[in-house]
Amino acid sequence: MKKAFVCSLLLAGLTASAAAQNQIGASSDAAANKKLAAKCGQLFKDTNTLANGSLCYRDNKETAEYFDLLSMVLLFSHPKVDQCRQYSRLEKEFKKQSFHHLEDKELKRLCAESREERDRLRRQVEAYMDSKIKQYAEEEAPRRGVPVDELLRKTVAEETERRAKADAFIRQKDGR
Repeated sequence: MKKAFVCSLLLAGLTASAAAQNQIGASSDAAANKKLAAKCGQLFKDTNTLANGSLCYRDNKETAEYFDLLSMVLLFSHPKVDQCRQYSRLEKEFKKQSFHHLEDKELKRLCAESREERDRLRRQVEAYMDSKIKQYAEEEAPRRGVPVDELLRKTVAEETERRAKADAFIRQKDGR
């Protein structure tokens, strides 16, 4: 059940982005395309910053998985994710920003340099997730045959526990 909430956010994000894609359509306006390219570039950069957290905290499987989940929630909750996927040049840049290919010394340096931004993005995505928990419980509780309040309480407790574990590991690892 722990991942059910996050998976529902990813599914909702995909549905919303598909709807937005159908409403907006392809723009031939050069200024609009340039603006979209900038937004997509920022989205890819932010998503990568969170995804790289899984490498920065790879010593702890739960924390590494948590950062992977956060990056997916950020990516799939973005209203223009489908349009952004069309920018192959940006996708290549996205892959270049990954920490996967780095030596340990360089990885440690880049993890330290990106810590503030990673923390900011983490809090941003967690706030988004918090705003969706009640909706998730209201939609999911009838399917499970449990009261909404019970599922809401359980989901909040699980998310709180997951975040507390990640925080504890990060404080220990980063010496904070």
